Amino acid sequence: MNSKRSSIDNFLVMEILSNANEIEKKGGRVIHLELGEPLKKTPKPVLEEVKKNLKFDLPGYTPSNGIPELRNAISNFYEKKGFTISNNNIFVTVGSSGAFLLTFIVCFDPGDTVLLFKPCYPAYRNILHSLNLNVIEIDFDEIEKIKKYKNINGLIISSPNNPTGKIFSYDEVEFLYKFCLERKIRLISDEIYHGIEFEKKSTSICEFGNDGIIINSFSKYFCLPGWRLGWAIIPNELQENFLKLSQNLFISTGSLAQKAAIKVFDCMEDLNKNVKIYEQNRNITFDYLNKTPWSKYSKTEGGFYTYIDVTDFTNNSSELVKRILQDTLVGLTPGADFDKLNGSKFIRLSFSCETEALKTGMKRLIDWINKNY
Repeated sequence: MNSKRSSIDNFLVMEILSNANEIEKKGGRVIHLELGEPLKKTPKPVLEEVKKNLKFDLPGYTPSNGIPELRNAISNFYEKKGFTISNNNIFVTVGSSGAFLLTFIVCFDPGDTVLLFKPCYPAYRNILHSLNLNVIEIDFDEIEKIKKYKNINGLIISSPNNPTGKIFSYDEVEFLYKFCLERKIRLISDEIYHGIEFEKKSTSICEFGNDGIIINSFSKYFCLPGWRLGWAIIPNELQENFLKLSQNLFISTGSLAQKAAIKVFDCMEDLNKNVKIYEQNRNITFDYLNKTPWSKYSKTEGGFYTYIDVTDFTNNSSELVKRILQDTLVGLTPGADFDKLNGSKFIRLSFSCETEALKTGMKRLIDWINKNY
């Protein structure tokens, strides 16, 4: 018999990807606008570092908090932004997923309550539920509502937000930081999409102190998806238990990946060029959608998604994206992944692919929309 806590929701985007892969096995060319995957532009110095290190007899296991060289590189990355963070507070993790799991275990006990802003990345909710933690969700643009909730143990913020691309203002982040500090609520800041911003910049909680937890990843801005490398910045009082959990749950992250990832911090110019492509893709996406009845969508400020409101056309976006995939070979993600209450009326579209592929996919999509609506 399965445990109750293992009965969590499916990650629907992975089901869409599986269906798309089956179509591709039969020869169809699917345009993947469902994936939260960056451009396939792993910086060349990183790849060259991999080739170089393959010639050496690298140790299999590394320190459970990551090799010192990579932690130093992350520390220097923040120093260039004006923040002083000791490498002792930095833990290299098995992707951001490993960072979230470790953070939730070290911060909360079963029965504790964590507040989220919706729509949001579904793994927050699902991991929390698997750990027997209670979840409260309020709308992203109604942050003042957190004042009415009592006995909150944790708050997760994500900016730029997945799936809407919205960014909390400096004043909003400051309010949330001080609110959590005053009420002894553990603040966890998902800063995975930092660096991918357009007209408006993201605010790190580093601006206000060292009492929160920052989680980041090499998968998005740094273009290393699948390398399974992330990091967490942990307050002093949590370091010992975070390390013990890391040792027992994961032992360490991949040594080759860690060695190579050091080089990515020398590639900021190339990474920022990718952001220009995302901005161009965003504008192309909006231009196409404006030619259809699907003209209600989030005006993305950061990240590489827009969240389309299809309330006027369906109350079952899961079935809608399946139909679109079959009819047009364009993959999209149903909103039910991100919002259990209202997500059935929304669709997430990712514009992180190559520009020509995006144009092909958007042309197929708008033709289908205009034909059917």
